[in-house]
Amino acid sequence: MTEASGQDVGSLAGRVAVVTGSSRGIGKQVAVRLAARGAALVVTARTDSPRESTPGTIADTVEAIRAVGPEPLAVTADLSRREDVERLVDEVSARLGRVDILVNNAGYTVGRAIYTHAPDLSWEQWEKVMAINATAPLMLTQRFWNMMRDQGGGRVVNVTSDAASLQDLGSAIQAPGMDSIGAAYGASKAALDRMANSLAIEAAPLGIAIINVQPGFTLTETMQRTNEISGVSETTAIPLHIPAAAIAWLCTCEDPWPYAGRVVDGPALVAELGLT
Repeated sequence: MTEASGQDVGSLAGRVAVVTGSSRGIGKQVAVRLAARGAALVVTARTDSPRESTPGTIADTVEAIRAVGPEPLAVTADLSRREDVERLVDEVSARLGRVDILVNNAGYTVGRAIYTHAPDLSWEQWEKVMAINATAPLMLTQRFWNMMRDQGGGRVVNVTSDAASLQDLGSAIQAPGMDSIGAAYGASKAALDRMANSLAIEAAPLGIAIINVQPGFTLTETMQRTNEISGVSETTAIPLHIPAAAIAWLCTCEDPWPYAGRVVDGPALVAELGLT
């Protein structure tokens, strides 16, 4: 992966990129950006049929990728299930034989478990949040580790959240118009940050750069739909293209090592480098 000049990078032809949670949102935008640079994409998510309250399916992402790049491989998978993680890895290995870029974007970011507080949080809710937000990124990195090592290196970019930060007792992590987030989500993202930091130390000598990106409070399609239904006008959220630009750049830039093992502020990186 060579950087031509500024934010422009060389062709990714012959490279394979796996983007989880890519039926919509940041994942979809990153997948399309990487495909436009010539990468063969593996798109995976749970949503394979339209939902009224949740726009976007894997088929929609496949159609968008076909318009700009090589035919993608689409795999429907629920990353809270070990068997789905293993099936995804098996399909990528059998069909493509290599992975150069892994974007762990899939996350449990909506639903009752996110807003459930300590007295009501169930064992099953905790395990599902942890499975999707922390365990799946670890297992996918582990499964593709030897591929990246044997081909001389690769990139792993994990999408984290500022919910991982420790908070003062007098403050709360709260999205505008929503109930405050419970313990499970922030804990899962903190685990992702610390895990990636440790993995980055092991991976660097093999040429594998592992980076976490904090995208900020992003205006996803789901949020837009929710706002339309409720009549809310959202003005503080970050447009989707901003975190997508940061992640795509980190996946392809010539020198990822200043960012490896760190949590990178996506919007700040976009502003610093003038990415679009």
